[in-house]
Amino acid sequence: MRLIIAALTFFIGLFAITGMFTALLPANAPDWLTGVGVLIGFSLSIILANKLVNVPGTSFWRFSRAPETWEQTDEEGLIVTTRYRATRFFQVGECGNEGPHYFIELLDGSVLHMRGRYLSVFEPHKIVKLINRPRKFPCTEFVVRRDRYDGCAVDIQCHGRALEPEIAALPFEKPDFQKGVMPQDGDIITSRSYDEMKALLLSRYGHS
Repeated sequence: MRLIIAALTFFIGLFAITGMFTALLPANAPDWLTGVGVLIGFSLSIILANKLVNVPGTSFWRFSRAPETWEQTDEEGLIVTTRYRATRFFQVGECGNEGPHYFIELLDGSVLHMRGRYLSVFEPHKIVKLINRPRKFPCTEFVVRRDRYDGCAVDIQCHGRALEPEIAALPFEKPDFQKGVMPQDGDIITSRSYDEMKALLLSRYGHS
């Protein structure tokens, strides 16, 4: 049903927005302006469909029935749900296509490290140079659901206010991956404070 509603919303929005745009064009308008109208209608219709049918906290671009699946796996004990409250974070660039790294200071003073390509959907982004998609995560309060056995994140629910990175450190180097000295996704760092971690990574890699 969710996909049906999304499809209807998309096509109705596409025809309505494109029709209004072309109706405003003068009779002697060049053909490329019509193409621009179709592109605008397509982009806005996708955004509208996602906003209307996606469950809050799920990926902006995903038409998904995942929440029902998560509820089922929660009952089966296959999903571990953890709530976090954060104060600030800094980011480390991605090496290759392995995704960004977030070092997030939690209220108790520990540091949560998150990394992976799945985090890329939360990064700020410009859509066809017309619409800015703001940062959604990390934020002051959020919930992470992970698979109990492999630890992979299956869902992030964003609450509170979105945070901006204090700094963006340069990417880790390949030897760090090979030696296993880099924290894993979901690790809680208690041996060093947030400021110590930031100073350490800046001294090794610098920042952009």
